[in-house]
Amino acid sequence: FNNDGPEHLKFRRAVLAGLTPKNIEALAPEIKALVDELVTDMHAHGPGDFFEMFAAPLPIGVFAELLGLSGDLHRFKQLSDALMAEGMNNSDPSEFLRIVDELNEYWKEQLAPRRAALATVDEPGPEHLGTVVPDDLMSVLLVFRTDEGRPLTEFEINNSLMNLLLAGNETTTSLLTNLVWRLLEDPSRWAAVRDDRSLVGPAIEESLRFDSPVLGMFRTSLREVTLSGTTIPQKTKIQANYAAANRDPVVFTDPDEFRLDRPKEELRRHIAFGKGPHVCPGAQLSRLEADIALNALLDNFPTLRIDGPGERILPFNFWGRQRLPVAW
Repeated sequence: FNNDGPEHLKFRRAVLAGLTPKNIEALAPEIKALVDELVTDMHAHGPGDFFEMFAAPLPIGVFAELLGLSGDLHRFKQLSDALMAEGMNNSDPSEFLRIVDELNEYWKEQLAPRRAALATVDEPGPEHLGTVVPDDLMSVLLVFRTDEGRPLTEFEINNSLMNLLLAGNETTTSLLTNLVWRLLEDPSRWAAVRDDRSLVGPAIEESLRFDSPVLGMFRTSLREVTLSGTTIPQKTKIQANYAAANRDPVVFTDPDEFRLDRPKEELRRHIAFGKGPHVCPGAQLSRLEADIALNALLDNFPTLRIDGPGERILPFNFWGRQRLPVAW
């Protein structure tokens, strides 16, 4: 994840081995069950904060299922939130590094039973998934072998898991809050999608374009390079600004308007999940969660409405709501 070219692709394959379209589709029943449980809890709770009641717990539950996490998910959520806040909003890296160390201890605890089980076989490999160890993403990373035939190091596994945590958990929460926020901001949008479910997919894609959960990511130039007539010196920090690209008037008609009728050819061009070899490996999973969640919310809360001012999340280069009061 910290490399480019063949080195990046080598480790990306390890993650993609556990995020195949088949594996993601297999999660649909679990996602639906989690959504049904959260909807039931919302009915029992009554009006409240959509972030707390639904948008935050759903991706955490799905992520736990995908990785095979066990034990206290509340601790996991706390570490995730702290990592986001400290990693993006503090010029002093000491607290961020402390949280990373704590998170690495968490991964170590989670991986220990799998490592012990794999120690009982001579040559651990993918054939031991579902037998010696559970068939989940943490086990996939343990049995993965590079082209040179070596297993991933502890650092490589921890770094992969941390990046997956940020990419598949926090950003999906922001997608859900942004999506519901924009549909309720103009009640006619919520009514339109409620009455015509063919608009669910376009609404999700327009939300990703209009309110990109990741505003931008940073890169470092390894050599001097000229892009569009601008020379970037070697070892220069660069921000790839996805949010700005997704409002490009050359690409999108009325880019600063949230439109449910935006042409498909335009929607396909948003880069909320990145582009090229670094495109988010969890994009399909995030879309699936949003689709199941939005349909369930439309079914169960046809009169959903905003019930007070919201509040954005803390990290400066991420975009979502950490508070979104709703009623019905």
